[in-house]
Amino acid sequence: MTDEGIGLIVGGNSLVGSALKTHCQQRSIAVEITSRRPKSAGLFLDLDHPDFAPIDRSRYGFAVVCAAVTDMRACQDEPDRSRRINVASTLTLLRRLAERGAHAVFLSSSQVFDGETPDPDEQAATCPKNEYGAQKLAVEQAIVAEGLPAAILRVTKVLAAEPVGVFKGWFEALSRGKPAQAATNMALSPVTVSDVADAATRLAVGRHRGIWHLSARDAISYYAAARLMAQKCRLPASLVHGEGLSESQVPAIYRHRYVALASDKISGRLGMPVRQAQEVLDGLFSRFPQSAAMR
Repeated sequence: MTDEGIGLIVGGNSLVGSALKTHCQQRSIAVEITSRRPKSAGLFLDLDHPDFAPIDRSRYGFAVVCAAVTDMRACQDEPDRSRRINVASTLTLLRRLAERGAHAVFLSSSQVFDGETPDPDEQAATCPKNEYGAQKLAVEQAIVAEGLPAAILRVTKVLAAEPVGVFKGWFEALSRGKPAQAATNMALSPVTVSDVADAATRLAVGRHRGIWHLSARDAISYYAAARLMAQKCRLPASLVHGEGLSESQVPAIYRHRYVALASDKISGRLGMPVRQAQEVLDGLFSRFPQSAAMR
């Protein structure tokens, strides 16, 4: 099979990969996906023990690399295994794709910074303070040093289309009339998964290179986000209790003083919307009462 117009989503069952597949299908962009789940639809590829033969059978116009160990604690606790997946196998994949003419988009993270500088742009000095950020930076540096045909998309906190995790926990607690605990010393600068998929598609189809940031324009503490959710969903905001997270709860290496990235480049050159944090959260919270997961 040879089709230079088709795209490849590596990690098609991931949060971003799934949204990216839907985004491309809605725009009649042909894509294949890979998955490490043996019975999943798509090509089997496990970056922990990679066999690249399935993707070597085709020639792709572009590829978006979404597969990775994204749990920061897992990267910190298992640096050798996570680095094998996030760095060694990922770079082997990017090199093989480049040899076959594919343009790549590599999903990176704001964790390549230490969070001590407000709104760093794409030229700001990097200084990761955890293993996950260091692994993302290692791939970035290799892409640049080797001149691989790829765009690097650094993103901040990516929100799923449906309420999950701490947001779901707050909603369920407040809905039962119980207190919801939210951090006062930890912030987020959220982006929607659909916007990340849109940005990755624009970079891939346009065959753009270099580093690009996608972030909200500002940041909001988790405590303020929980109160906003309570107000939006007409739940008792008085039951939202703020707490400063201790080192044992969330180590400082995972907490940034400044979490937003400057995103003027992707906004100006590609026309990507860069939203306020409250706008992003309002969109998520407006779906809470209707979500089947909450019933």
